Amino acid sequence: MNYEERVLLEKNKKEQSLKAMYYNRYLLVRYVTAIFFFTNIYWLISLVISDSSLYFIPLALIIILILSVAEQVKIYSSPTNNAIYTKFCFITLLFTNVILLLLTCFSASFAQLYPFLVNQNKSKILILVILITGILLSAFIIYRLNKIKHDEDKHYQRIKEYEKAIN
Repeated sequence: MNYEERVLLEKNKKEQSLKAMYYNRYLLVRYVTAIFFFTNIYWLISLVISDSSLYFIPLALIIILILSVAEQVKIYSSPTNNAIYTKFCFITLLFTNVILLLLTCFSASFAQLYPFLVNQNKSKILILVILITGILLSAFIIYRLNKIKHDEDKHYQRIKEYEKAIN
């Protein structure tokens, strides 16, 4: 391998490292997206098996989550700090969890939303814990996306330091 090939190879390695660093700014977002995705798949399957007519709620959330996943995949090839669909997804998840929390606490729709659970206080507490966790995770991810959008996240500072070091 001659000198020019080594220089080109080194340049490509640095570009790939930068691309991976920009992509990894969204690592926690991708993990939380996966948690919501699989939770909603489980809820959808449970509602379908229970013959509930409210299966459209987790189905709609899964479709919105897939849009977010598609955007996350696209971010690798063209890095951006403004993940519009992902932010929309987590705002939707936040509002949906708040509405479900209110319905679970203040209405008799528990049996319709969760027909696979026994309508007891223990089941309601479990669902409340899950919904509150979903609200907190959604709010945290929205906060994180705003920090990324305004380049105030720790990863961005590390990326800039790395860019200075390689130039």
